[in-house]
Amino acid sequence: MNEGKISVRYAQALYALAEEKNLQKEIYLSMERLTQAFFEVPALAHTLANPMHTRAEKLDLLITASACKPKSLLADFFGFVIDKGREEFMVFISMSFQKIYREKERVVIGKITSALPLKESSITKIRQLVDKKFSASIELTTEVEPDIMGGFILEVDNYRMDSSVRTELENIRTELLRD
Repeated sequence: MNEGKISVRYAQALYALAEEKNLQKEIYLSMERLTQAFFEVPALAHTLANPMHTRAEKLDLLITASACKPKSLLADFFGFVIDKGREEFMVFISMSFQKIYREKERVVIGKITSALPLKESSITKIRQLVDKKFSASIELTTEVEPDIMGGFILEVDNYRMDSSVRTELENIRTELLRD
C-alpha cells in the first residue's frame, strides 16, 4: 500500500467524522495551518518520523502546528495516526483532507495579481463573478506585481484570465512584428 492510498483513506475517515459532528470547516482550517507548517518548517516531517520522539511529543507538535484544541476530534485523530505508526504521512493526510473538503464543499482556490493593491469592492465583484462561473465559493489570495503595469491576472484552478497591460503590450508587439 502506498502513501497516497493511506493518506486518502485517513483523510476520508477524518472528513466523515468531521461531517458527523459538523466540524468540517474548523478541521479544514487546522489542516491548512498544519500543511503550511510542514512547508515552512521542513524539519517537522523529520521530527515526526523520528522514532526517538515519544508519542506525547509528536502529538504536542501536531497540536501546536495545527493550532487545534488539545481535547478535540482532530487531536484525537492525531493520536490515532501516531498509535498506528502513520505520523510520517501526516503532511499527505492533511493535504488530502483539504482536497476532499474543497470538493465536498465546492470551494475553488484562486489568485489575483494586480499592479496596485485592489479595493475590497473590486475583490468582492471578482468573487461574485467566480462564484457564478464555477458555481463554487472561492478562497482568493491577492498579490501585487508592479511589472504587469495595470489590469489584472486571475487564476482559478486551471483557468487563467490575463487582462494585464504587460500582456496586451506583448500582443501588440507580436502583431507588429508579424506584419
